Amino acid sequence: MKKVLIYIWCITLTMLASCDRMPLYEMEKRVDLELELNLDLDLDIAVDVDVDVAVETMIEIPEMMQVGFYTPDGEVLRNTQFVGPDGGAITTPPGTYRMVIYSFGNEYTQVRGEGSVNTLEAFTSDITATKMSVLQRALQASKANTRADGDADTRDEDEQPTGPIIYAPDHLLVTVQEVTIPEFTQERQTITINSTVQTICETYTFEVHTLIGAEYIESCEAFVTNQARTSFFGRGEISQEPATICFPVGVNRRTGFLYTTFNTFGKLPGESKAYIHFVIRDTSGQEYYFSTEITDQFEKPDHHIVIEEPVEVPEPETTGGIAPTVEEWNEENHNVDIG
Repeated sequence: MKKVLIYIWCITLTMLASCDRMPLYEMEKRVDLELELNLDLDLDIAVDVDVDVAVETMIEIPEMMQVGFYTPDGEVLRNTQFVGPDGGAITTPPGTYRMVIYSFGNEYTQVRGEGSVNTLEAFTSDITATKMSVLQRALQASKANTRADGDADTRDEDEQPTGPIIYAPDHLLVTVQEVTIPEFTQERQTITINSTVQTICETYTFEVHTLIGAEYIESCEAFVTNQARTSFFGRGEISQEPATICFPVGVNRRTGFLYTTFNTFGKLPGESKAYIHFVIRDTSGQEYYFSTEITDQFEKPDHHIVIEEPVEVPEPETTGGIAPTVEEWNEENHNVDIG
C-alpha cells in the first residue's frame, strides 16, 4: 500500500511540473464578443431579360460561417469557431488576432491549409474520368474533321485544355481583418465586431447569339481554359497554376439560346489566352464540338461574354444504327411434359 501511495505522489508531482498555470478569471471579469456579419450577395452582372431563361443574380446565403483567430503574423491558428450567416456569439482570450471568416459547406469549393493565413487555399476537385473522356473525344473528332477537309491543323496550342480539368467553383464568402480583444476588466462588457464578407470568385454570363438546331440538343457542357487552379484567399492571391474549368450549359429550345453563368477563381494574368469549348450532345447521342477564343472578353466590365460565331446542330439521322422493333404477337400453343 505504501508503494502505491508513493507512486501516486510521484505521478502527481510530475503532472504539476509539466503543466503551465492558466490565469483564473472571476465570472464577472469577462468580455462578451458578438460577431455581426454583413453578407455581400450581389453578383453585379449583366442579365438580358429577352433571353427568357433563369439567370442567377444573387449568391445563395450560406448555412454556416467559420471563424479563425490567428496570431498577428497569421502563422499560427489559435482558435476556430462556427457561427450562422448573420454571425453570433464568439469567445477567445484577450489579444490581437488576424481574424479570417469564410463560408462553410459548399458543394464544389473546398478549403485546405487552415494552419496559417498564408496557406489558406480554396480549390475544387478534378472532373470525373467520364467527363474527361467526353472532352478528349470531342477534341479528337474536331482534329480528324479538320484533316478530312484537307486543311492543316493550325489551331493555337493555347486552345488545348490547360492543366487539370476541374469543376467551376462555388462562391466562397471571405473577409480577413485584424481585431484586438481587450483584457478582462472588473465590469462585464460586450464588444461587437462588424465584418462584411464577399465572394472570392468572379462570375461571368455568356450567350451564343446564333444557335441553329436548338430543338435537337439534349445537353451541353462548357470548358474554359487558362483559369486559376486555386485561390489563396488568406493572402488575397490566386495561384499561378493553370486549369480548365467545366460547367453545364442551359439550353433554351424555344428561343434558340445557349446562356448561363459560371464562376472562376480568375483568369491567369499575363498573355495567356482563354478559349471556351462546347461539347453538345444531340437527342440521338451524337456529340458536336465548338471552340472560340474569349480572352479579351474577360476584361469587359459587365462580365458578359457574347459568342458571335453561329453554332449549328444538324437534325439527327433516323436511319442506320440500332432500331429495335416489336412485331405483332402470334398465338402459339405447346405441350409441356411434366414428370
